[in-house]
Amino acid sequence: MSTVRDRNLPLTGAIGLVALASMVAAGLSAGRLADLFGSREVSVEFAQAAGLKPGDPVRVSGVKVGSVGDISLDKRVVVVRLQVEDDVRLGDETRAELKIETLLGTEYVSLTSAGDGELSGEERIPVERTRTPFDLQGVLGGLSERVGDIDTDQLADAFRALSGTLDQASPEVAAALDGLTRLSRAVSQRDEELRELLARANDVSGVLADRSEMLVQLVRDAGTFLAVLEQRKAAIENLLVQSRRLARELVATARSTRADLAPALRALQTTIGTLRQNKGDLEESVQLYAPLLRYYTTVLGQGRWFDAALYGLTPKVLPGEQPGLEGGR
Repeated sequence: MSTVRDRNLPLTGAIGLVALASMVAAGLSAGRLADLFGSREVSVEFAQAAGLKPGDPVRVSGVKVGSVGDISLDKRVVVVRLQVEDDVRLGDETRAELKIETLLGTEYVSLTSAGDGELSGEERIPVERTRTPFDLQGVLGGLSERVGDIDTDQLADAFRALSGTLDQASPEVAAALDGLTRLSRAVSQRDEELRELLARANDVSGVLADRSEMLVQLVRDAGTFLAVLEQRKAAIENLLVQSRRLARELVATARSTRADLAPALRALQTTIGTLRQNKGDLEESVQLYAPLLRYYTTVLGQGRWFDAALYGLTPKVLPGEQPGLEGGR
């Protein structure tokens, strides 16, 4: 037999799922709820939406003051309802403009306050005071008006006059036109080659896009390299400044000691001349000094004492000894 608790399990699970879904929805819409409280609604008419989406920012002088709410179509204009902070003042002549925020096409609404009065919540900013990035309908309408204003009869007369002038033109003009014809024919014949060239250019652009990180790193390394060069430039400039300062000091020293240096240089020149005159005597003295130096080295080469040998103090053969085989005495 099932208990009351077992019978209430499905109901309890359903209530739990509903509560969990409510909490998730509240978390996801917390930002939008924050925009709704403490803000007021401003309606703007645009000629076209131009890719604007709900949630896109609203800015005044570059500062975000709200977000885009609902976007709807009212006859030939697009009505955009904005949620703008209450403390932002908007005059009764306020202008609105759709601007591109990023290169990927993200847009935002830019408001420019104007007028002495206050813009009421029921009042719309009319399409006459709004601008879009590109109004294709207006461009096509303007083109139609310009084409409609062309005088076809006058245009036909102009073409006939041009044709008659070209018929009576000099051979040089005819040759130039013939050259243009051959050029256009050559371009048309090279159509496949041009397509291949464009395809390869597209491949190159794709490779560059794939290597964008490498290119960015290369630019950064180039910046580091330029910074090092700038440091070396400063060091070289400092070296040049110090070199110029040293040169000035040397010049000043030479000028201040010129009176003392002249006699010294003359005496040095005289000494050098004397040495050149006695060059032979000096060479002979060096040659004679060599044996003396060898004997001196032999005497002092055993340490801090003299080695000497005295010959002839005693006879070679002492009394009572026999002469040696060498015939000594």
